[in-house]
Amino acid sequence: MKERKGSKVYFASLKVKDTGFLEKLDNLFEGSGLSMVLGENKLVGLKLHFGEKGNTSYIRPLFIKRVVHFIEKGGANPFLFDTTTLYSGSRANAVDHIRTAIDNGFGIGCPIIIGDGLFGDRKQEVKINLKQFKQASIAQIVFSVGSIVAVSHFKCHLLAGFGGAIKNIAMGCASKQGKLMMHSTVSPYVDEEECVACELCMLYCPADAIAIDEKAVVDQKQCIGCGSCIAMCNTGAIKIQWDINLCIFQERLAEYCYAVAQLKKGKLFYINFLLNITPDCDCFGKSDTPIVPDIGVLASQDPVGIDQASCDLINNSIGNEGSRLRKAFGKGTDKFRDLFPKVNWEYGLAYAEQIGLGSRAYTLEEIT
Repeated sequence: MKERKGSKVYFASLKVKDTGFLEKLDNLFEGSGLSMVLGENKLVGLKLHFGEKGNTSYIRPLFIKRVVHFIEKGGANPFLFDTTTLYSGSRANAVDHIRTAIDNGFGIGCPIIIGDGLFGDRKQEVKINLKQFKQASIAQIVFSVGSIVAVSHFKCHLLAGFGGAIKNIAMGCASKQGKLMMHSTVSPYVDEEECVACELCMLYCPADAIAIDEKAVVDQKQCIGCGSCIAMCNTGAIKIQWDINLCIFQERLAEYCYAVAQLKKGKLFYINFLLNITPDCDCFGKSDTPIVPDIGVLASQDPVGIDQASCDLINNSIGNEGSRLRKAFGKGTDKFRDLFPKVNWEYGLAYAEQIGLGSRAYTLEEIT
């Protein structure tokens, strides 16, 4: 793994000697400076992904409870939050979202709040004046909370190559309108040979953009690019059109993360869990075999540095036989390109660095 001098990224591996892993997490939080972004007696939002109904690879609530306890010991007042989804799954409104979070084990004695209101329309605009957006539509909760800790399950993603700290904040702190703006260049198509006309995609499409005429048909003009049909299709018949410019999608993610970072300067912290590193996002209602063995947990105040370090650690791991990987099983091979050969995952990090979100250069400091 090529280590770059720059921002500090702290790492707690799963290897333990005299200290158990939960105690090691406490050492990670303390050593990485998490306490520095917390105000005493201030509200601290833990930005999570609670996992779609049927998904099993999201972060274990036991670990989230450890973060909560660390924050409480510092005198702050934590709560768990996410926002409503653009697609029609089990988290499309606040009531269903909270119910899903509890069903998935997040009823850990800490309040759960859906940050953009009952139907995802509680929002404010933020001026950013960047390449893709002049302003961003951000969930109301971001403006009210004292500090935010982005606790991210790092995994792969079919549009960005990977999903980590940047995507967690960008997509997860956006309003429904913001999510739509980021996805607006993405439109899927149906492989007729694989389609069985089960109608699931049509039932879950929030834009009524899918009809069944012997096979499913997507109305490209009406499609909003939310990805609900892809997540719900059991046969893999609905696919991404790879001729779209996925670099635009990555730029939009970076710009939305930038908007939140500007709002919460000095009050935003990132923790990446490199466990159950699956080939799909936790938005899918199912989980596939992890592509590499579990690695550990990273923490940093730099979203670019922590995501770059996460990618490097994964690519420097031995790939799991029997996973969706095709060739990249050796150390130093690009696991993300192997899964999604048409996605240039490094472009998003380079663009994030370019707009001043953080640095791809980092120094990895291991916590024992």
